[in-house]
Amino acid sequence: MITNFRRGLMAAALAFAVLAPASPAQADEVTLIDGITALPVAEEIRDGYKRELYPHWKDDEKNGCTARNDVLIAEAIEAPTVGAGCSLTGGVWHSYYDDVLVQGPSGIDIDHMVPLAGL
Repeated sequence: MITNFRRGLMAAALAFAVLAPASPAQADEVTLIDGITALPVAEEIRDGYKRELYPHWKDDEKNGCTARNDVLIAEAIEAPTVGAGCSLTGGVWHSYYDDVLVQGPSGIDIDHMVPLAGL
């Protein structure tokens, strides 16, 4: 567990190191696309991974909406309509990854910055 935690911290540190300028004197803006393109790619290591440790879309706020819908509501450029059971319709979101506007909640993913392994 600690080894996996250290690996995760190392991966995050490497990801941020690519995006961080060397010093304030050398600070240049880096676009998200350039930063993502510059990230190192490595072979996946699943040692110690247990999918059940990462529950999917819980209602942590106990407001009837899953974490996914809470994020969609909070990040909307044009708010969606919230119906019974926190069903969402309409709404507009900005996709930071490809710089497009997305219509409707089914057209946008709310995911982990480091994806969980598939089942």
